Amino acid sequence: MLRRQKKVVSLQEELTTLALLDRGLDYTPDSGPTDNLAYASRQIRRSQIEAEMRKSALSKPHTNHTRIGSAALLLCAVGYLTLHYLLR
Repeated sequence: MLRRQKKVVSLQEELTTLALLDRGLDYTPDSGPTDNLAYASRQIRRSQIEAEMRKSALSKPHTNHTRIGSAALLLCAVGYLTLHYLLR
């Protein structure tokens, strides 16, 4: 798996964990100021995670194209040298 995919998967897992914690807070009968502060900090982290995911989705994956292009160039060069050597 690529680094970017691993990062997106870990961010999605963190979002799921935050949603689970928020759901648990919804079912508590009385929430105190610490619960409200924890909820606010989770909302801030959720917005940061969503921003990171948007940023990683917008960046173009050029590494695969570079690898494919390099392999094709190498294959062409080896083929040309082989033909040049055989026809000599």
